Amino acid sequence: MITDSIVYSDATRRNWERLHSNHNGRLMSRANKQLSKKTIVPIEYFSNKENTVGIQRFVDFFKGEDYPVDAVLLSVGVNLLKKAQIYDRSHVKNVLNEYLAIPLIPSVEEMPLPSDEFDVLGAIYQSSLLEGEKNCKGSYYTPFSVARNMTKSLDFSKGQTFFDPCCGSGAFILALEGAKPSQIFACDNDPIAVMIAKINLLLKFPNEEFEPQIYCCDYLNTINAVNAINGLKANYIISNPPWGAVIFDSSGSPISTKESFSFFFEKAFNQLDNEGIIKFLLPESILNVKCHRNFRKFLLENTDIQSITRYPGTFSGVQTKYIDIQCCHSEPRSGEESAKHYVTVNENGLSRTVLKDAFCLTKNLNFNLLSDSDLEIIQKILAKGKYTLKDSIWALGVITGDNKNKVKNRQGRGMEPIYTGKEIESYTLKQPRKFIKYERSDFQQVAKDEIYRADEKLVYKFISKNLVFAYDNSKNLFLNSANVLIPKIPGMSIKTVLAFLNSELFKFLYKSLFGEIKILKGNLMELPFPEITPETDKKITELVDEVLNGNKEAVRLIDNEIFKVFALKQWDSSLRSE
Repeated sequence: MITDSIVYSDATRRNWERLHSNHNGRLMSRANKQLSKKTIVPIEYFSNKENTVGIQRFVDFFKGEDYPVDAVLLSVGVNLLKKAQIYDRSHVKNVLNEYLAIPLIPSVEEMPLPSDEFDVLGAIYQSSLLEGEKNCKGSYYTPFSVARNMTKSLDFSKGQTFFDPCCGSGAFILALEGAKPSQIFACDNDPIAVMIAKINLLLKFPNEEFEPQIYCCDYLNTINAVNAINGLKANYIISNPPWGAVIFDSSGSPISTKESFSFFFEKAFNQLDNEGIIKFLLPESILNVKCHRNFRKFLLENTDIQSITRYPGTFSGVQTKYIDIQCCHSEPRSGEESAKHYVTVNENGLSRTVLKDAFCLTKNLNFNLLSDSDLEIIQKILAKGKYTLKDSIWALGVITGDNKNKVKNRQGRGMEPIYTGKEIESYTLKQPRKFIKYERSDFQQVAKDEIYRADEKLVYKFISKNLVFAYDNSKNLFLNSANVLIPKIPGMSIKTVLAFLNSELFKFLYKSLFGEIKILKGNLMELPFPEITPETDKKITELVDEVLNGNKEAVRLIDNEIFKVFALKQWDSSLRSE
């Protein structure tokens, strides 16, 4: 196993000490976005993208004057309330009395600001926050188009209540249609965001006499949360909880992931009315990343997942795409009904349905958004599986700790080729472009020599959207952009295993089940290898030899043989990987 074959050198230990790492090499402290002092304009949050320049100038102005952000936002809010001709009304005064300690800034109050933004206060606030603040809090406000899409089907005609436990400046509240102020509840732990949300709600209902039911409290702390929130059973709970904010105390929670959004979901789900709907905006990674397995498990065991909607964009300052998941309380079903439970998937303006069974195909319970036909093919493949790569030999490529000085572009005395992931293609290796003097004690991490120098081994790209495995019988070295595998599958030669791993069927299977851009050992160990006859093993091995000798036409014949092994009668060109 890979953990048995790693040798830590003196260079490795020195690097860990320099980086303040623990003995496993995990960084204990590092520069990251949470320390960033720059601001990022959240372009996606603006209704009119042309307003971004003016808002940024406004933010630069009040920061240059060293005005407190709460005073600036309250001053702008007062101006908006005056323009709406509701500033002097008693219910508005009652709300603003809470903020008497914050001084108004006349020069700010009088400055012109765009009138075509659905939440100009929220846009100003988000534009003023440092990247580090937003990253620590997981504070990325929801664009109006997304908030509207997530709330457009809600019915408030029978007095249904709405609750947002992480309301920010109130994007979902502003997007509601048909609700009255008395039906809307929200909270947030950011007092400035709560102030903005209250002003926004007053502006949304200029003809109503009410005080917003929006509270500043730590929703996850039951002691600190206000009674109006703790005792609420809402018909609709819709929110964009913090992402990336880590909660270290997960004791007592069925969701052991430390991501804050999972705790928000769990508590909110417990406050959902028996016939209610909960819908959260979440990072797309929750669909398949291993650390979110328990969150997926909670959804599968405790809820009926009704829909998953994929959105095309990202939030400014983060690369993660996002989705929304809509759930309700589970309904009792017979075994047959449960097996045929469908989830609606919305993507690129189109809707389709997927069987909930597709979410239980992997150990990590990846939410695979498969069509019925793809699911049928995958189930046939899995049913034929008898062996896995679990007992095979695995290793990382060489980690030098200093590629700049130790890896050369030209071969010198005492140096040998070392291949990278870029030189790996299906079945064969390209010409090497890097060279190294192999002295184990100089490297940060190396596997055992008997693995690198094995008579036969497979190597594969680590960063890849497809499985790409090559055969090596020349005892070559590889850098850590490539991983090493010496497979142990009963009844299969190493070349036959290579054929399965490079086949279009296995590429389709891997992408469908795991959806990763990394080829991970744990995922590879779940791939199902069938029992085959000695004749089939011999035939596939001979075809691989033809490919290795330059006959690329044999690849198609290999694919067809593997298709037959799984009793799939006809090759479906739609399975071909891109």
